[in-house]
Amino acid sequence: MTPYRLPGAATLAALVLAALIVLLPATAVHASTFEVGDTRIETNDPTGISFRLPIETSAGLESVQFNYKVLNPDGNIGGSGDAQFASTSITDATFELATITAQRYIPVGSEFVIQWELTDKDGVTFVTDEEQFTFLDARYDWKTRAEGNVTVYWYGNDDTAASAAFVAAASSIADAEALLQTSVPYPIKVVVWRSEAEGNLAMRSRGDSFDEQILTGGQRVAPDLLFVFQPNIDVIRHEAAHIVTKVAGDGPFTRIPSWLDEGTAVYMQNSTTGVYLKAVRFAIQTDTPLNLRSLSGQPNDPSKVNLFYGQSESMVRFLIDEFGEPAFAQLYATVKAGSTTDQALQTVYDFDINGLYNLWREDNGLPALDFAPAVDGTAAPVAEGTRAPLAIPTSVAAAPRSGADATSGTPTSDATTTSETTSTTAEDPGSSAGLIVAAVTALIVLLLVGGAIALLRRRPSDA
Repeated sequence: MTPYRLPGAATLAALVLAALIVLLPATAVHASTFEVGDTRIETNDPTGISFRLPIETSAGLESVQFNYKVLNPDGNIGGSGDAQFASTSITDATFELATITAQRYIPVGSEFVIQWELTDKDGVTFVTDEEQFTFLDARYDWKTRAEGNVTVYWYGNDDTAASAAFVAAASSIADAEALLQTSVPYPIKVVVWRSEAEGNLAMRSRGDSFDEQILTGGQRVAPDLLFVFQPNIDVIRHEAAHIVTKVAGDGPFTRIPSWLDEGTAVYMQNSTTGVYLKAVRFAIQTDTPLNLRSLSGQPNDPSKVNLFYGQSESMVRFLIDEFGEPAFAQLYATVKAGSTTDQALQTVYDFDINGLYNLWREDNGLPALDFAPAVDGTAAPVAEGTRAPLAIPTSVAAAPRSGADATSGTPTSDATTTSETTSTTAEDPGSSAGLIVAAVTALIVLLLVGGAIALLRRRPSDA
């Protein structure tokens, strides 16, 4: 018989190469490329924001996700949603965010951080750099002034209102910090409209009936953000005081009641509003003041609003005049530390809400009332001193507020933000996996061939 001959080195190499060719994936190794242009941000009015991102990718887009968050001293809040785009290699991704709906309220003046997440048809994902911008009412051409911890936004040719807003806000914050023995640890923003009518679209409504009967001078719409619709000193001082009352009295699990919040804000005005004084004087003359326990939240009855503010201020003034400013500051600090209003009053003054109400009645010539014993352990009331706090669900259904229409005005460049053009090349994960499989396969083939050679060397030759 012909003796068996081992394959030569060239033959062995050819066999290994043939095995690799058969086992390697048919897909060619390549890299996916993304070209990302400027993000265009447009706001026609306070009810919504449009985002547009030009994109070019070699493999074509599979999905684009838009992510956003609104910066807030109490904790950033945000959400995400799928952007719209054409399934081509060159396209624009667009996303519409409704800022005022039944479920969501993002106020003008909010600081946004946005980011896009792109995925192509090969499964390669690219995330853009974060961009930050200030959301403004684009119907008007806004100006800004910043000094210290206060920034004021306004529009129009008359800068008097802006200067007054700046001085009034800064002085009120300083005065309220001294009264409540606290300090605001973050910058604040004041957005000033020339009238309630011009700022109406930016408000958060408390109901058509209520809004029709009540003139809104200002609102605290976030811990660091004030709206001013009547640019006079007392309105601005009132709203700025709310910034400090929240810092001084709101804790993780407890809130100051509305009578204490609003009463302090009215107290910080240069003068008490005349209609408030008239309402509380009439209530005292007719023995019809509001029970203090009913003032833990703002009244929904427009006819009681003036009495609510007037009586709340009268209660606060009584506490300060009778027991001093240090005890008043301690009351705020005790609520912030976790006590209910009743517990805090007992700790600081040795009487509860009913006791305070009776002392105030007697001080105003009214008889004390008999109350049933208060039930302790109830949760502290949630303050509603201005508008409800900022709340943004992660859902992004783009339904504008019904009945909202844009008012003519000049769009501003502040409402449009661009980002640096970004170009990147991302490695295709499928190609990387193919290379790994090929390497492992080659190693297995070499081991098998080597094993076969070793066995053949041990086999005796036939004669």
